[in-house]
Amino acid sequence: MGEVRLGGALLSHYDPADLGAYVGYLPQEPTLISGSIAENIARMSLRPDSDKIVAAAMKAQAHELILNLPDGYETRVEDNTVGLSGGQRQRIALARALYGDPVLLVLDEPNSALDLEGTEALNAAIRAMKAEGRSVIVMTHRPMAISECDRLMVIEAGCVKADGPRDEIVRSMMKNAGDIQRTLARTGEIT
Repeated sequence: MGEVRLGGALLSHYDPADLGAYVGYLPQEPTLISGSIAENIARMSLRPDSDKIVAAAMKAQAHELILNLPDGYETRVEDNTVGLSGGQRQRIALARALYGDPVLLVLDEPNSALDLEGTEALNAAIRAMKAEGRSVIVMTHRPMAISECDRLMVIEAGCVKADGPRDEIVRSMMKNAGDIQRTLARTGEIT
């Protein structure tokens, strides 16, 4: 059994109320909360920092799209609807995950609703986090989502099947896929 540490300390040593300041999370299907775009990015903080809100939006490359909304950062979101596309919601949720400069960013299928521009913005945010010495965990089934990853861990049925540098793991998986395809072709199971 392993242990999970953040900044060298066991997670259990952190007050759960404080842990959110250190971890940014982007779920597969982000939900915006009733309130303004700024409040959503600031995680509904009682004392939001407008400079940090804009900085997070800029890191997520969501600043321009927010400025183009009817009331910019003060545009109200009620019950997750304001005419935002899935990709726009995901970019705003990425800004929320980046708010406050977390040391760890956890992304769950982060590009599921993103177009090419949104995917490029996501990759830029990941590169920026890595350049700042921060950690990023990406959970995905999509090959495009691993382009900025240094290391891959393949988990199947709750067990680690592969772990190592991205390029080595991808090569190994491609070789295995090729071997399987050749075997199936020889047996006539695929043509």
